[in-house]
Amino acid sequence: MDLVLTENQRAKLKKPFGKLYSNIDAISSLVAGKKVIAVGDKVTDGVITKGIMPQICIYDGRTKRKEIAVPDSIIKYPAKAVSVNNPAGQITGEAFQALKEAFSSCVKTKIFVSGEEDLLTVAAISLAPVGTYVVYGQPDEGVVLVEVNAKTKDLVEKILAEMIRK
Repeated sequence: MDLVLTENQRAKLKKPFGKLYSNIDAISSLVAGKKVIAVGDKVTDGVITKGIMPQICIYDGRTKRKEIAVPDSIIKYPAKAVSVNNPAGQITGEAFQALKEAFSSCVKTKIFVSGEEDLLTVAAISLAPVGTYVVYGQPDEGVVLVEVNAKTKDLVEKILAEMIRK
């Protein structure tokens, strides 16, 4: 089953789920030794370049909706490569399943999204074990660091429940 974002939810999702930092350097010490999920090409490239080895990377070859070359750091990242379809404004069942499998695996996973990866942040927070950190970009502002806990899980579960089932 696919989930589709409602117009009402778009405005809510523009606000960061966690704490906004100016750059990757500002979060490096906070996530050292923790399980990290990186969402977005620039963020994933940034964390890998800083020596943070994410358990799961989610990227789509786009930044600010413009196509870019996937950074070499992601291409060379030693992880199981998976591809999924996920149109803008949706979380497909295929993408959700790929994340479930990645979380249940001991192997690092990089998920290439044909479409848009933005909403997969919500799915990642929903599926991640408590204590995991999810990092994603906030366009023109910096990076957002979300500590997965009961509060953040409750927030994303409400968002998922409000989405249209297709």
